[in-house]
Amino acid sequence: MLDSFRNNMRGIATVIVVFIGGIFAFTGTGSLFVSGVGADTALVVNGEKVSALVVQQATRQQRNRILQANEGLDPAVLDDELLRPQVIKDLIDRKVIAQTAQGQGMAISSKAVSELLVETAAFQTDGKFDQDQFQYAIRNLGYTTATFIEDVKEDLVIQQFVQGLSQSSFVTALEISTLAGFTEQARDYYYLTLPVAPIMDAVQLNAEDISAYYESNKTQYLTDAQVVVDYIELNAALLSDDVTVSSAQIQARFDEEAESANLGVSRHAAHILLESPDEDALAQIQADLDAGKDFADLAKQYSEDIGSADGGGDLGYTSGATFPEAFEVALALLEVGQVSGAVETDAGTHFIKLLDVQTPTFELVAESSRIAEDLKQEMAGSAMVEKLELLKEMSFNAESLAEVAADLDLTVQVSDGFSDTGGVGITSYPAVIKAAFSDDVLKDKYTSEVIALGDDRYVVIKLNQYLEARQKELSEVSDSVTSALVLSAAQQAIASQGAALLAQVEEGASVESIAKSNDLDWQVALGAKRSSGQVDVEILNAMFQLPAPVQSPVTKGFYMRNGDYVVGSLHQVVQGDVTKMSAQQKASLVYGSGAMVSGREVEAYQVALFTDAEVVQ
Repeated sequence: MLDSFRNNMRGIATVIVVFIGGIFAFTGTGSLFVSGVGADTALVVNGEKVSALVVQQATRQQRNRILQANEGLDPAVLDDELLRPQVIKDLIDRKVIAQTAQGQGMAISSKAVSELLVETAAFQTDGKFDQDQFQYAIRNLGYTTATFIEDVKEDLVIQQFVQGLSQSSFVTALEISTLAGFTEQARDYYYLTLPVAPIMDAVQLNAEDISAYYESNKTQYLTDAQVVVDYIELNAALLSDDVTVSSAQIQARFDEEAESANLGVSRHAAHILLESPDEDALAQIQADLDAGKDFADLAKQYSEDIGSADGGGDLGYTSGATFPEAFEVALALLEVGQVSGAVETDAGTHFIKLLDVQTPTFELVAESSRIAEDLKQEMAGSAMVEKLELLKEMSFNAESLAEVAADLDLTVQVSDGFSDTGGVGITSYPAVIKAAFSDDVLKDKYTSEVIALGDDRYVVIKLNQYLEARQKELSEVSDSVTSALVLSAAQQAIASQGAALLAQVEEGASVESIAKSNDLDWQVALGAKRSSGQVDVEILNAMFQLPAPVQSPVTKGFYMRNGDYVVGSLHQVVQGDVTKMSAQQKASLVYGSGAMVSGREVEAYQVALFTDAEVVQ
């Protein structure tokens, strides 16, 4: 009986999701208006279709991740066509893993998803789930409630599958010992530093030197050929700003939505369940309730429903058809916070508490702004499709973009000059740069095809002016010529001086004695490890690349990133010993190596799935 009742309770989680979904269905999130290719199939993975809309969403998310990780990066450089190949591969990888996981019987319960949604901070206001915040967040990502929930489920299934693979990996004691020999290896080395700054300061130049260097390197001082283009931009966001919506249109849409809105009451229930109680047990629980003891504590103490007892008897929400009829009837008679008497069902005897009542409302005042925005987006979308087709038709072989813009009530703009490495704004998009320097636009003076910039932005360009490459005068580049000449002279000098110092060390002189005789800084590192934080990382990495000395120190000369020259001498290498590591160090090594091994295994498995997948694009 208890199992039967628990099976009924599994529907509660679904009710929560449906309840949330119902709210958003009648507040507008349940439908997404996509024009053009958004609803078309972009690829098919092992027979499962992935829509162009999903690819667009993934591309947008990838762009946002890159922008968040690179503060100050110009969004214009993140062209959709550049991002698309990796996005497609990631989607295929994701899909084949999800398919494999689901094929092996892995699944995520609706309750887990609902709990995740309700508890996600991004969907909360003042610590409570906020339907408007949820709506705003997923709509910005282009999701409906249903597609968002399905994506969350798929993510959790993938996570479950990958964790299962990872946790099946292991490393042997021999592997740990070998790895410890590498990670805990210690090295003794000496080094001196020949700084480049004093050498640069000592370089003396005259006008003849600068002029001669300029004449010998003129090709380095050419301007790039540039173009200036006229362009018309068609932007869905701008079109929506020009759209007006009447109160009559809002009322009509509200009436349509009101007819299908599910405004049923949902009740949040908790219970204490006893499968076959005697009178004494029931009397004791009732006495504890009458004494004002906490219901959740009593559920943990008495309830025989192990699925809800630890949670204080919490069963989630019901719309009135989740639990047995007697349970639902008793629940419906309660006020919030009130507890029922003993209620009999096939599962046993319940004491039921009503925790909360959700009564969705659907009123014109509250919904007007959202409906107006939906209507504006729909109307702008329709206008976008129409104007895009007209732009393609009218700009083809157009003598001037001015007439096209006037007919479409758009604006012709003029770019700044830009080279084939790009400029700012729309001229930073690779597709625009490629079109601007194509033979059709640059040589034949044709109008370009309509270029998609992503996010419902389109542009068409036409050559306005071509600026030939030219030789820069010495007066324009004097500073850069001087800097280049000083650097060149300093590099020659430091190379010569550094080679001489290195030769002395190779002949057997100590780093210390050479440094002192040349008034240079020198340092010694004893027992330095790869993880040592007290030594210069550049020098540490260089010394750990050297082979272990056999009979005499191993020497090396190398340049630092700042241009300084270093002469290093490696004297001793001691392999790491796992038996000398602390328990914490060893545990970290085991964890790290396990993660590395499992990562490789997961990646190999993923590559195999990708290779075997049947993909149609």
